[in-house]
Amino acid sequence: MARKKIGLFMSEITQFFQASCGKAVIDLASLRDADVIIFASFGSYSSPYGRSLLSEIAKKNIIYLPDFSKLDAVIALPNSFDIQGMDKEFFDLVRANAACPVICLQSGPEDFYTISVENKETMYSMTRHFIDEHHFTDICYMSGPFDHKDSPARLEGFKSAMQESGLVIGENSIYEGNYWMNRGADAMDFFMKGRINYPQAIICANDYMAISITEELRSRGQRVPQDVCVCGFDGIREGEYARPSLTTVSFRPERFAEVAFEILDDIESGKTPAREHTVPSEFIFRASCGCGCQVLSGNIGETYRRLTYKENLLRESGRISSDYQSAPDLDSVLSVANYYFRTLGCSTGYFCYCDENDPKFFSVEQEFPFTDKMHLLQVMNADRRQRAEYANEFFDRRDILPERFFDTEDPCAYIVLPLFYKNKIYGYLVLKPETDEWPNESAYNYISTLSSAIENCYYQKQFGEFADIKKMSRTDELTGLYNRRGFEHELQKLLSRGTDGRIINLVSIDMDNLKMINDVHGHAEGDEAIRKLAEILSGCLEGDDFCARFGGDEFTAVLVSDEPGRADEFAARLRQLTAQASDEPGRPYELRASIGTSLLRGRDTNDIVSSMKEADDRMYQDKREHKQGGT
Repeated sequence: MARKKIGLFMSEITQFFQASCGKAVIDLASLRDADVIIFASFGSYSSPYGRSLLSEIAKKNIIYLPDFSKLDAVIALPNSFDIQGMDKEFFDLVRANAACPVICLQSGPEDFYTISVENKETMYSMTRHFIDEHHFTDICYMSGPFDHKDSPARLEGFKSAMQESGLVIGENSIYEGNYWMNRGADAMDFFMKGRINYPQAIICANDYMAISITEELRSRGQRVPQDVCVCGFDGIREGEYARPSLTTVSFRPERFAEVAFEILDDIESGKTPAREHTVPSEFIFRASCGCGCQVLSGNIGETYRRLTYKENLLRESGRISSDYQSAPDLDSVLSVANYYFRTLGCSTGYFCYCDENDPKFFSVEQEFPFTDKMHLLQVMNADRRQRAEYANEFFDRRDILPERFFDTEDPCAYIVLPLFYKNKIYGYLVLKPETDEWPNESAYNYISTLSSAIENCYYQKQFGEFADIKKMSRTDELTGLYNRRGFEHELQKLLSRGTDGRIINLVSIDMDNLKMINDVHGHAEGDEAIRKLAEILSGCLEGDDFCARFGGDEFTAVLVSDEPGRADEFAARLRQLTAQASDEPGRPYELRASIGTSLLRGRDTNDIVSSMKEADDRMYQDKREHKQGGT
């Protein structure tokens, strides 16, 4: 019997609430022997300075991927859908296609099950705390977007408390924020219009905005809470360890998931659960309002570990962008994607590409963002950085992955992220996290750079002249061998295919006496000598071997074999053929090369550099012996 599948829909999956809810849903589904497929994307405020309408269309197209009729339950976090119109489109899709229970966390329409917190009453009580306990009369409020799901109720709670207390809400007392940390300066400029003294308190509709306000106040020389008190809402982890630690309203995100499964259990047992449910909230009074103490960061070692981890992620983000610039085709892109996959924080990933032969592939119609058939190109594993599993398997889009990947002994979770450039969908990446795993902060950069690289490769493939340019960029014009760029590309491609059990030797070759040939016989004859040596080198290659000219009289060969001794055979063959060429009629000089070989013992960059140096050292030793009259 097929295992039940629960569809979980959210944006901004790395945010605290989404990550906490997602992990809880996975754990609770596992107890009920159900898989969880998480259809995720990135919201509008991931890149507030690079807002793109076309990209936002592509981001929300993830909701068009699943076959809702194949889901046994739908759980959604519509508050995370901050792209304009995404929530309405999602609700319409579910109404038209889903026959299963639909549960919305935090907010949702009346015809679905909804689990929420008491936004109005809770914000009312928080505002009364500043009025009744602190005796403040000058209070400002930083709202979320006025049309956002939670915002109207929270704003109404603030207004009710102020009005009941007979306090005036000034013209510049309520600022419309965006639930993110980049509007603190704008908000303070707004609050301070027409006034000299700072407000006594600033209440924020979520913790991210409250953190931005405390930082902005500090930059203006104002102390929190001594000069201005600040509070937030939602109880995120960042607020707990902020400076000062943030007074807030907290609720366990996991409780939303627990109530969702209580609803599903009631439905399965034949009961009729209520449409609306609430979860309890708790006021957490900390240093930012003066009613609590500063929360210490806890274990210093753990704090250092987190900082080091984030620093490494940032460093890897810069490297991945650079490496994609050297990836001229999709195979190379896949190799880079696999190499950096371990930075995401999940064990396994599946690269699913749209079917280029499907007319929908370049459709601008929103109803067809994905092709009917998808192409599984690669399976990635965080523990196999140098080698991915190339799948090359077509499957029905409605299955998300080939069915064999769902045929597991225990329930699993699958996180589906769209691969897109502006409004063009190229496919999706499926992450398969193990217990307690979840995508980290590098996920957006990974998806964004991967998608841009795919877009670049697609258009290089589309335009014929790009093929010639690509070949020219990797080929030495004089000899037809690879150049340095081509060498790097071919070596990367070779290692990404997996070479376990095979022997790889690097050979450094340097033509002897090229300067003498140029000086005595002319540069045209020198070029002819280089071409002849390149021809001989090509004749010495077998199977997966390849050779490159690095410039001037320098060449490097890569030899791939199943048995030892290949490097010695290559060197002997090269010396034999150059000796024969030297005896050809009309050649007024001896054609000879110095040779050095080394075994490639590992597969990362340091191993390659070390092996090339070893081959160079042996080549120069061979050259010294030539000059001394040796063989």
